Amino acid sequence: MLPSSQLLISGVDIVVTVFAFITLAGDAWFVLVGLALLYWISPKYDEEIRSIAVFVVSLAVVGLAVVLTIKTIVALPRPSTTPFDPTTLPALIGPFVASEIDASGFRFPSGHTVAATVVYGGLGVLVSAGRQRTRLLLALGAVLFIGLSQLVLGVHYPRDVIAGVAVGVGILAVGLTVGQDLDGLRPERLFGLAAVVELLGFAAASTGGHTRELTQAAIVVGTAVGGGCLWYWQRDRLLAAPPVSLAVSLAGLAVAGGLWVSAYAGLLSMLETALASGVAMSCILLLPLVGSSAKKFESGRP
Repeated sequence: MLPSSQLLISGVDIVVTVFAFITLAGDAWFVLVGLALLYWISPKYDEEIRSIAVFVVSLAVVGLAVVLTIKTIVALPRPSTTPFDPTTLPALIGPFVASEIDASGFRFPSGHTVAATVVYGGLGVLVSAGRQRTRLLLALGAVLFIGLSQLVLGVHYPRDVIAGVAVGVGILAVGLTVGQDLDGLRPERLFGLAAVVELLGFAAASTGGHTRELTQAAIVVGTAVGGGCLWYWQRDRLLAAPPVSLAVSLAGLAVAGGLWVSAYAGLLSMLETALASGVAMSCILLLPLVGSSAKKFESGRP
């Protein structure tokens, strides 16, 4: 029988690992992949979901821009201690948990909590499937669990999480007001807003000498400009395009993901980072047209 101290450590490891997987639902890449798949596949089930998915993507980009700008200006360090040593975990999950308790970067406000509030709250408000009360309760549950995960993992203080919820609610309120008119949802406006906000963050990062935040700002600006311009020019064609097949979806994720990873890894100049991010966002939005063209080509072959 194991000593009680070992059992306690094992229990802490299990709890922290579980919450590391919960916080994954607030990671930027996880949210973007989920929304991209929703955008590509949803017309097969509900034609209205595609425009909602793009709108929520634009909300998420605004959220990212606001969070990075505030973090860069305030520049508060994360907690210096972590709940446990992830090297004690099995090799299969240890590196993943280590990435989720990474203490690099700034902490205020909690980006994961902002993302959860904006994305899951936005879907809860806009999607018409089921009862709205149920959707909002599910969104609230996601926000609470993801916020709690940030505290359990030791990467934020309670005030960071509370501020994240407040910022997310504010972005939702502004986005739902500015991003709609009589013609429906207008995500290009929110993409434009994100670019403007992140330019402020870029200036703050440049002044403060924050190299990592400079790269992140270039990524957000490029993503916002690429998404906003393409949606403004091709909105009707993209909404009318058919669902994307699984094979084409995987190819699109590989191309867009590769561009963003290259940008985030610092392999490119600032201009190249912004351009690569704009192309990555354009790839996601254009994929339904690519899939449609591929189907026409295949049907026209002898």
